[in-house]
Amino acid sequence: MAQNERYKTLIDDCISKMAEDEKDLFKQIAEYAVELGYTPKTIKTARGVSDALTFTKSKVKRTLLKIRPNKNGNSQLVLSFFASSDYSDVFKQGIKLVIDEFNGRYTGCYGCGKCEKGKLQGYTFIYPDGKKVFRCGGALIELPPISLDNIAEIKQLMVKQDECFLEMAKRL
Repeated sequence: MAQNERYKTLIDDCISKMAEDEKDLFKQIAEYAVELGYTPKTIKTARGVSDALTFTKSKVKRTLLKIRPNKNGNSQLVLSFFASSDYSDVFKQGIKLVIDEFNGRYTGCYGCGKCEKGKLQGYTFIYPDGKKVFRCGGALIELPPISLDNIAEIKQLMVKQDECFLEMAKRL
């Protein structure tokens, strides 16, 4: 089976497990990730292979996104977008949800060494009281439910993140 045909089969299998109203949105995102050079792979778990896909580019050794069909009744997009600091509320809400889910744990710099000296790469969420919380960019952000209204911004963030990953890979 040709590589592109294999990718299409993986994506179609994942998408087939989604609600009808989600299929076009997630298919567009998955196909765009492949256009950017990311390889879809199934995620192996302790129970075997999951229905989710991860999209990784070997050239940069980074994962851009994950797609999980029907998690808690809705399919889920988990995305890396720290290269951009300008994004809409759905992305801000995703950062907040991740921070709140773990009661503020797993925030700050993890000291992994992937950031440039003096320049942390990650997400900052500012609460209404002014409190700023930083989340490491090594972790992808699980977004709240998205729609086709978000597709242009998602693709824009994917491109900017890919460019950042490529630039980071040049420096290694």
